[in-house]
Amino acid sequence: MARRRWDLDLPDGRHVVELVHGYFTGRRTIIVDGVTTKQRGAPLSDHSGIYPFPFEGHRAALQISTNGLSYRYELIVDGRSAESGESATFSRPYYGGPVAQMVFGLLMVVISLPVLLLSAKSGYDEWRYHTGAASAVGIVEDRRVTGGRTTSYQLSYVFTDRTGALRHGRGMVSRAAYDQATPGTRLRVEYLPEDPDVNRFAGRDETPAIVGVIAIEAFALGLGLRALARGIRRRGFLRRIAMNGAPITATITKVTTAAVRGYGRTVTLEYAYDDPEGRTRKGRSPYMYPAEADRHPVGSPVQVVIDPDRPGESYLPPGPIGEL
Repeated sequence: MARRRWDLDLPDGRHVVELVHGYFTGRRTIIVDGVTTKQRGAPLSDHSGIYPFPFEGHRAALQISTNGLSYRYELIVDGRSAESGESATFSRPYYGGPVAQMVFGLLMVVISLPVLLLSAKSGYDEWRYHTGAASAVGIVEDRRVTGGRTTSYQLSYVFTDRTGALRHGRGMVSRAAYDQATPGTRLRVEYLPEDPDVNRFAGRDETPAIVGVIAIEAFALGLGLRALARGIRRRGFLRRIAMNGAPITATITKVTTAAVRGYGRTVTLEYAYDDPEGRTRKGRSPYMYPAEADRHPVGSPVQVVIDPDRPGESYLPPGPIGEL
């Protein structure tokens, strides 16, 4: 639960605005000069956007934004930010932005790369099993059942390798094999002569499972690298147009809404424009909240910014909130 307080000096006097925001319930309690307004939100989703509230003599709203981990609260009175005093602009969902893409891509790489490397090592060991494994008789030492979503049956065993050294191992078996095995039961095992500590029950073939894991993790790694590259590229583009972008008028052609967990209802706008050479181009806005998107119905003009060197790349910047 978050608490915020703003002390305002306005032309009609001094005012105090307080907020109590429930992260999980979405409930907002706003107190203006001792007068309380309560707003209910959808649990776990209605946490971001613009929420007008009563403020006698003024038009006021609370703008909440989140990056999925923390929240930012901006009080807007008569179209201006209470913190900066400047004209307030619409905040947009962190979801889908360049930083979010970079974070997502980096997480995918950090998670998938170690698993991919471990799977590759398992694949190499499997190849060695198929090309040069030695066999031995293992003697069951212990039995163990592990629970969870599924029940697993494990046997521990001991065997003697080619050099006469005593080696230990363990492995999963079926319920039937587990029920038949008791301490002292003899079972065939296989091991790698150059590394006898790598061993298992004979007759197992992990190739299909290993190939499947490698394929999944390679796909995840590629997805992460792609997202990371796209985020870096998009961030570079936004920096370029912030310095020398050229404004141009476009026309809204399509409005698409979607519900995103943790953010609520979001909207993307598609638009078309003619570049300086007269070529028709298409673009798509970042995710935005409905309060901003409602100001741009299909067929309406909208000001976008293009990269003069790459006129096919454009950006729809957040507009001023104005007086709600």
